[in-house]
Amino acid sequence: MVGVETAAAEGDDGDRMRVLFVAMPLIGHLFPMMPLAETLRERGHEVMVATGGDAAAVVRARLPVAEVAPPIDYLRAAVRGLGRHPVLAWRSGQGMADARGGAHVFAVTNRPMIEPLLRAATEFGPEVIVHEPFASAAAIVADRLAAPTVLHNIALDNGTVIRRELLRLLTDAALPAPASTLSIAPPSIVRVDGQPLRYTPYSTPGADTPAFLREPSTRRRILVTRSTMLGDGPDTMLGAIVRAAPYVDADIVIVRPDRKTVRNTALPANIRTTGWIALHEALPHCTAMVNHAGAGSVYAALHAGIPQIATPAPGDRAWNAISVQRRGAGLSVPARSITAAHLNALISDPALAANARAVAAEITAMPGVIDIADEVTRSAGTR
Repeated sequence: MVGVETAAAEGDDGDRMRVLFVAMPLIGHLFPMMPLAETLRERGHEVMVATGGDAAAVVRARLPVAEVAPPIDYLRAAVRGLGRHPVLAWRSGQGMADARGGAHVFAVTNRPMIEPLLRAATEFGPEVIVHEPFASAAAIVADRLAAPTVLHNIALDNGTVIRRELLRLLTDAALPAPASTLSIAPPSIVRVDGQPLRYTPYSTPGADTPAFLREPSTRRRILVTRSTMLGDGPDTMLGAIVRAAPYVDADIVIVRPDRKTVRNTALPANIRTTGWIALHEALPHCTAMVNHAGAGSVYAALHAGIPQIATPAPGDRAWNAISVQRRGAGLSVPARSITAAHLNALISDPALAANARAVAAEITAMPGVIDIADEVTRSAGTR
């Protein structure tokens, strides 16, 4: 199911453009941009996505895709990018969205994208290139094609700074600034440079949300999700949840459990498991959420207006978790340290619930993709 606002078939001025969207080969990096991509297509523009890996596979049925990047081995990229930079490695390990450290990691995956992306873009002939900060190879390609860019932030960190640091590693050229920058961050959580753009949930037809998750529950319900980058290996967060569950008066639903949890024949009675789901279909019927502090999951809970426990970890995950806790919309708790006391506070603290609802109202009040779609193409056209 696609969470995109219904758009009119015609743009305001009747102009049509070829728009290329570029993202790292990671679902969490592409999905925040897909509502805008599909809205532009519905308004008559010719749209193509350039990415790779799982991201390419899951959106190919929706839009034309150019595969320009292999799947990311994040651990290997981190070792290659940060191996000679121990201070940056330490900062990145703190999870506070260090732009320089992130740039060194993603430069490893951007460099091999440049030539395939240039070939695909040359063939497509984009009049504007929209890219997320960690795919700033797109800015190099856009400069070679004399096409303007739009920088589309996808998380709670500052994409303008990430783009600048990444381009310092990728090129010596002084590239033009983006024609416009979009920010989906709710200002009360963190202020990020750019035109505000409402976060819009997005999922693909492959997400099969069970009926019981699409309906209200007679008991409090906690949804638990984990990182898509962990594979099926042991997950300390799930271990902590299983240990705490017998002492929590709520139903707990674990999405995409690890092998250990799947094989556990003695799970507490209040735990159920499920495969891939569309979070935006399930979360409105949940009391709270526990997640790995990835931006996609954090935004899903904020959009639904429910409190969350976010587990800090390297990259931007400590920054995301702490930002939510500072706003009072959730708790930042290390994965292995989650207890029944944390879960009970999550579902019973009225202040957490009220603050989460306030952030959801703030997101709703931000301009949507329909509101800014024409503005994006117009600003690019004037360049």
